[in-house]
Amino acid sequence: MLACREVKVMTLSEAVALVPDGASIGTGGILMTRKPVALLDAIARERTGLELWTLLGSVDAELLAVRGALARSNTIYVGFEQLGFAPAYGQAVAAGTVEARDYSELLMLAGLRASLAGLPFLPTRGAQGSDVATALRIETITCPYTGETLFAAPAIRPDVALIHATAADAHGNVAGPAHRDFLFDWDANIARASTRVIVSVERVVDEVQDALLFAHEVDAIVALEGGARPSALPGEYLADLARVGAYLRGEATLA
Repeated sequence: MLACREVKVMTLSEAVALVPDGASIGTGGILMTRKPVALLDAIARERTGLELWTLLGSVDAELLAVRGALARSNTIYVGFEQLGFAPAYGQAVAAGTVEARDYSELLMLAGLRASLAGLPFLPTRGAQGSDVATALRIETITCPYTGETLFAAPAIRPDVALIHATAADAHGNVAGPAHRDFLFDWDANIARASTRVIVSVERVVDEVQDALLFAHEVDAIVALEGGARPSALPGEYLADLARVGAYLRGEATLA
């Protein structure tokens, strides 16, 4: 297969134009690591009615809530770990301005895998013994081989995935993370499940080694140095927990 040679580097404003009001967006990163903060903040300042898909949310969900851009969230957790919960997000959910759809990890990952397999749903036992599936109105299916009742997790297909990475080349090949945590593949999987993929990077390079995403999977590259702060980008910078703490005390902005 020939590599895609189209140049995909664009300005931040051009990338924002690719995300319409009311879009469903999937964000890369886990907790306080690799969140596409600068990219997301620019979108949140221009758009409204967004739906968020994030496995373990932090700055992404809070920032969208602060900007009044969030209408619905799909996640298994939102918060800042030892620093506490996400106040603007929590207040928006309590006020009813944001609909929070709480998933179990297995249920969300089953929906993501369904999308990656090109299926409308995937059978799973995830969420058994809880009311999560009932709250999400997840249908059940009977296994034709064993008769077991399973949940039919619907495919997760965001309109746009937003990822932050260390580097990419001009054609859209994106470098994998320098340090691969146990959920590093969430970024690649949410990207591949989405219709459109926008990646912000610390720098554009001539050639990418050990790619996480390939050129044909990426629609736009935006150079945004420090674009994950105050979350961490392993190999580049640590999470700025002092800034997050100051934000939670009302002494600083989040982005």
